[in-house]
Parts: sequence; C-alpha cells; structure tokens
Amino acid sequence: MILEEIRHLMHLRYLKIKKETLNMPPRFLNNFYHLQYIIHEGSNCLVHSNGDDFLPSDINNLRYLKLTNDYISSIFGIGKLKSLQELPRFYLRDMIGYRIGELENMNDLRILGIYNLENVKDAEEACSAKLRAKTRLTDLTLCWSNTHSRNIDLDENVLNNLQPKYCLRNLSIWNYIGARSAIWMYTVHLIFYLEKVKLANCLEWETLPPFGQLPFLKSLELSNMPKVKWLESKFNGNDKYRAFPLLEVLHITKLKALEDWFEAGVAAEDACLFPCLIDLVLHKCPKLKELPSLPPNLKSLRIEKTGWTTLNFYSNSNPIPLETLKVSDCQKITSLHLADETARLNALRYLTIKNCPNLISLGEMQSTNNCHLILSCLSISDPSVLLMEPLRSIDSLEMLSIMENDELVSFPNEAEQWFLRVGSSLSNLEFAKLESLQSFPSSLESLSSLQILSFCAVLMLRELPNLPPSLKTLRIWGCHPELKERYRRIAGSDWNKIAHIPRIHIL
Repeated sequence: MILEEIRHLMHLRYLKIKKETLNMPPRFLNNFYHLQYIIHEGSNCLVHSNGDDFLPSDINNLRYLKLTNDYISSIFGIGKLKSLQELPRFYLRDMIGYRIGELENMNDLRILGIYNLENVKDAEEACSAKLRAKTRLTDLTLCWSNTHSRNIDLDENVLNNLQPKYCLRNLSIWNYIGARSAIWMYTVHLIFYLEKVKLANCLEWETLPPFGQLPFLKSLELSNMPKVKWLESKFNGNDKYRAFPLLEVLHITKLKALEDWFEAGVAAEDACLFPCLIDLVLHKCPKLKELPSLPPNLKSLRIEKTGWTTLNFYSNSNPIPLETLKVSDCQKITSLHLADETARLNALRYLTIKNCPNLISLGEMQSTNNCHLILSCLSISDPSVLLMEPLRSIDSLEMLSIMENDELVSFPNEAEQWFLRVGSSLSNLEFAKLESLQSFPSSLESLSSLQILSFCAVLMLRELPNLPPSLKTLRIWGCHPELKERYRRIAGSDWNKIAHIPRIHIL
C-alpha cells in the first residue's frame, strides 16, 4: 500500500488522497510531525473508525483539513487542532467533545461555520467559544437547525455572546429567532469591515443593524424575515450619510412587512442612495415603496411579486446602464415607463415581462425620439405587450420566449407584422407552458434567421405551423400525443415536413 511506503517521511507537510478509501490506524499520522494539510477527495471518507480516535492529540501543526461529506464534524475533540485555519461546518452536539467550547483555543481560524446552535445551553457556554480572541477570523456563519419551539431570549443571549473580532469580512446568520440584533452589531468598529452579509429565515427579527453605513459592504442578502419593516436604520448621532456607499449586490426575498427603505426620521439624498449598486432583486415584498430613483450604476433589476403599481426609470445617469430587467408576477402593476426612456436605455439587452395581468402601458414614445430598443432576449407571457411601444417598433431581437399563459389560444392579427419586423434578427424562438394555445402567426415561416424553435408543454398543439428553411434545431417536449405521433421519426405522417432539419428532439 502506498501509505506504507510514505510512513517514514517525517517532514511531510501536505497529504492528498484521491478517490480510494483510506484504511489505516489513525495513530499512523503520528509519524508526520510537520503535517499541515490533509485533503481527501474520494467518495468515501478518511474517517474509517469512530471520530474520537481519528486524529492523535499531538498533531498540532495541522492548518487545513478537508474531508468529504462534512465528516470533519464527526471528529471528537476538534479543539485539539489549534492551528486549523478553516472549519466551515462545525455541527454542535450536546455531548463532550462536540460542544461549542471546543473552539476556545482555535485562534488561527479564518473561516468558521457553527451549526446546530440550539445545542448551546446558555450565554456562558456561548462565551466559551471565545470568538473575540480569533484575530484572524474573516468569515463567520452562525446557524440554528430549526425555527420552532425555541426560546427567543436564549437565542438573543447566544448571539450577543458570539461576538467576533473587528476583522470580520463575511457574516451569515440562519434560523435565528431573536427579535433584536446582537448588541455587538451596533458597535461600529466590530462590523466596520464587513463586505458580505446574509440573513435568512430569521422569523422574529424586527430591526436590522445599520448596514447602510458600512463603508466596505458590497453584498447584502435578506431572505424570509417577515417582521422587518425598513431596510436601514442609523448609528446614534449620525444623521447625514451616504446610504450603502459601496454596496453592489442587494437581494431581498420574502420580507412581507417591509414598507420603506429607511426608518422613520432617516433619509438620504437620491444621489447618495446605492451609488455603486449593480444587482437588485426584490421578491415577495408586497408593501415595499418604489425606489425614488434608479441607482446610477444599476445593471440588473429583478422584481417579482411586489405591490408596485408602476415602475419609473428616473435616473441621474445618461445613458442608463441597465442591462437586465425582469418584472414578473406583479399583480398591481399597470405601467412600465420603458418608452419614456428608450433613448437612455440603450444598454438594455435582457427584458422579461411575465404574469402582470393589469399591465396596460409601457410608457409613451416621445415624438422627437427616433431610438429603438435592441434586445438580445425577450421573455413574455402575454403577446399583447409586443404591440406596445417601445416593443412595437423594436429594431433587433435575437431570442423570444413566450411562456406561462394558460388563457392564450391564438395570437392577435397585429402580431403577424411584428414577427416580420424582427424576422431578420430572431434566431431562437420558444413557446412554453401554454396549455390552451392552438395556432401561431403564419409569418413564422418568414423568419429568415430562425435557427432554434422549441415547443414545451403546449398541450393543445396538434400540428406545427409552416417552418422556415433556416431552421437547424427543433425541440418538442411534453406536447399533445397526436403531435408527437404525426412527426415521429420516419414513420410519422408529417415526418417529411421536418426531415430536413438537422437536429430534432421529440420527447
């Protein structure tokens, strides 16, 4: 065995095992006095016996330990690895050798994830982790395993006593049921250097820390926090500031009580709101007010299931750098003012408008505006939006997806001319999840650049329209059995109509 051949390499520092299971007495590692890295990438774990005898107690130099399937948490007394730098998943148990106190002397940790925090009995036990002594810790994840039948006060006390050092860059908190932020999260120097924050499934949390004033924060993700009412509060005594000065990514999901961007009495000038924001996602925030203006560097805006009635494109940028806009499942929205700003939206390439049943306008084209949209991809559920400006006079489009509309039976007559307008540029056309659709515009045959055509779950479709000779790929998935039979390879009655297409997939 190879391991037998290397057992005398006392100065070995790096040990990497691929694929095969490592069957050896754990004390074999005693020979590697200077071992610093153990990596096992196989499907079977390095830990062959019980975790309590996996590593000898005197292997003090180990800095990095990577095992498959999180088996590192089965190691009894992980705290003996005082030089370990990464412990991304430490699952606590209510038994000796697996409690949070194991972390007490692991002061070289840079990455730490503590899971099953419900197994911490009180504030004193939380203190035993001594996170404040870990001066190199930059990445911290704190996770409770469930959100039911727990003591809110205990959760708050535990979080208060898991105070890290000021060097923290990334912070994630999952399933916390306390109503308040930890006290240390309001201490400026302790969170000053944060670059990424993620809070998820914190069902009772009401008031967020003042993340908007962190000068290095680049990414903020908030998910399933139904009692949060505003995004930003403030440090005491600081009334004027640039809100989220370096933030690039903001994802807000399932904050059902979120009403405003700022706490009452807190405000920021439009020019100081999200000055560096690039990616904004708002999902299931039915009460949230519309942004006063688009952030000046915003490139991607995705809005889903909000209560907005309109979307304006007020911006101090000219041109507006927005590249991707997705608006879906917004039941109250009646207008998107795209046409008003077509001249400044010349970076827009990806547009989605789906399941907005009350949408009646995309704005009004200015009489002096001769600019037209040039899109790479357009996804819609209602073909009537194709007849609204600025889509009505679109200059170029590469891919069109029409999907998720159970009421659509046929296309309006005006759609014939629209398809002819984009015929020279449209190369990819998709129809999906259209349960009632039975017919298509005859102008599809004239799409001279079309190369890919897909039908997915178009359940009532029994016969294909006439297809353009340019077509290279035809996909038919989950459609009417009669359609599949008619175009079955070689034996189908209409196979000859599609036999010239190089790639055909019918499932």
